[in-house]
Formats: sequence, structure tokens, C-alpha cells
Amino acid sequence: MGKLAIVDTADVVVKRKKDGKVFLTAEAQLTSITQSLGINESIFGGIGSKKLFQFKGQKEVSSVIRNAFYDKEFLAMTQGVDVKADGSATVYKREDGLKVTDNVGTLEVTITGTPIDSVVYVRNKEGETEETVVSTNTVEIPTGHAMEGEIVNVTYQETVVGDIIEMEADKFGESFEIEYRTIGYDIDTNAVKVDIYIQLDNAIPQGDFEISLENGNALAPEFNFDALANLNGNSIGRIVEVERV
Repeated sequence: MGKLAIVDTADVVVKRKKDGKVFLTAEAQLTSITQSLGINESIFGGIGSKKLFQFKGQKEVSSVIRNAFYDKEFLAMTQGVDVKADGSATVYKREDGLKVTDNVGTLEVTITGTPIDSVVYVRNKEGETEETVVSTNTVEIPTGHAMEGEIVNVTYQETVVGDIIEMEADKFGESFEIEYRTIGYDIDTNAVKVDIYIQLDNAIPQGDFEISLENGNALAPEFNFDALANLNGNSIGRIVEVERV
């Protein structure tokens, strides 16, 4: 189909081979496929030790998907688990901007949440934290920790309900089919000329990932896959070009 220009990343479809569950992303920031050879040796001989043969083998194909946005489904893939909807967990909640008031000689603040026990933690304007108790939603300020009218925050544990991804030591990513779709532009007309599909038939997540939270930088998780050959054949995957009509 001639020479093409590719300037986009790709839409990604990932299907779990075990049960056919499909994971989608249309916001891939980076997609890449890498091929390397474990054996790439030259055989030399004769006068001058001429190169006579190149021995190749142990082809390895790997792929990287970097999401533009956080996606819990892709994160669950690396753990070999499903997302548990409406699960229960205990978390720390912090309420900021609480103004200390005087209630008949007792300094206190009022929180909106429901702690799971009577122990909470108050941080004053100096950044000092002290443990204290809560009664219903009223938190008593420890003696000398803050004055009336000052602003403090309170941290406590509460029970929440949400989507949960369990990280378990004995579970790992399973096998998936991956398909990337991008588009190729005609270099003469700049019009879209073809859809390009890259397919990997049996890809397994490496399991390595990083969640890095840095001020001013968007979270963009990367997921790495190793592609395996067909057990009863040599196929790892394919690249398909479909001309736009």
C-alpha cells in the first residue's frame, strides 16, 4: 500500500483467554512492541575469517501499554484478579479546616464522618499531632494542643465501600489476547489510507508496574507483556493493514 506516515498511538483491546472478558482503552499514551533475539551469532571461517553464516533463534516479543489515565481494570490484570465491586475496607480519613470552639470550658471540634473507634488524631497549626477521643462527632482537643479559634485537622479510621483490587502474593497475571489499532496516512495527500492492526495471540503481563504520584505530573501507568508462541505452531501474532474505502 505504499509508504505511510503514522503519528497516532493506538486503541487497545485486551481479551482474557480464560473467560473472554474484554478490557478496552481508547486513551493509550504509548504502545510499543519490541522484538529481541536471544541467539544472534555469526559463524566465521576460511582465510581472513569471513562471515559465513548468521545463526538466529530464541525470538522474544514484548509489548508495553502506557495509559493516559488511571484504569483499575488494567491494574487488576497485573494482579491476576477481578475488581471486587462494592467491597468493604478500612481507610484513614482526614478532615481539614476545623475551627476550635469552646464548649463550656472544653475545647473541641466537630467532624462529619463516623470513626470506627473512639481514637482520633488532631494536628495543630505547628504540625504537631496528638491522639485524643471522639464522642459521636465531637472531638476533644488535648490540653494545650490548640487554642479557641485556631484551625486544626482530624484524622481517623472509617469503613468505606468501593471497588477493590486485592494484591495477593500467590496470584499473577493470566494469558491475554492483545490487539492494537492505529491509522496510517498517505504521505502525498495526508488522508487516512489504512487501518493498521497489531495482534498478539498469547500475551502474559510481566506483573511489574509502578504507581508514581508526583506533584504536577499526571499518573500514567505502564503495563508490560511478554508474547508467547502458539503451542502447536510458530505464530506469535500478526500485523494487518486494511485499506480505507
